[in-house]
Amino acid sequence: MAGIVFYPHFYTWFDQATEKMFKTMGFPYTSLTERFNVVGAPLLETGSNYKNACKLGDDLNMESWVAEFDEKTFLVKHKILHADGSLALEGFERRIMVTRDPSKEKGMKATAIPDLIKEQFRAD
Repeated sequence: MAGIVFYPHFYTWFDQATEKMFKTMGFPYTSLTERFNVVGAPLLETGSNYKNACKLGDDLNMESWVAEFDEKTFLVKHKILHADGSLALEGFERRIMVTRDPSKEKGMKATAIPDLIKEQFRAD
């Protein structure tokens, strides 16, 4: 109604950017199970800090990067900029790598992030 981007769209864009980043780094989600026995990287925590409204039809640019790795979790940060370079918002996703575990109710458990993934992201 206010003519601005509906905030859940940003979270969709964050998710898509994270998936694209993994693919670009040589780790498409579709290969993680075969290569590392990883079946996903579910969200543990998300957030955004809105600085300058994005109006419908605005040209926007997004930057995403892995800011830190822990043993089983990683933090992805996102920055969305207006075409003129002004900051629209900053966001983050904390994710955990998981593997299948049929003995658990949800069928998965946390697993260590493969060193190869950490090394590739740190090298970039």
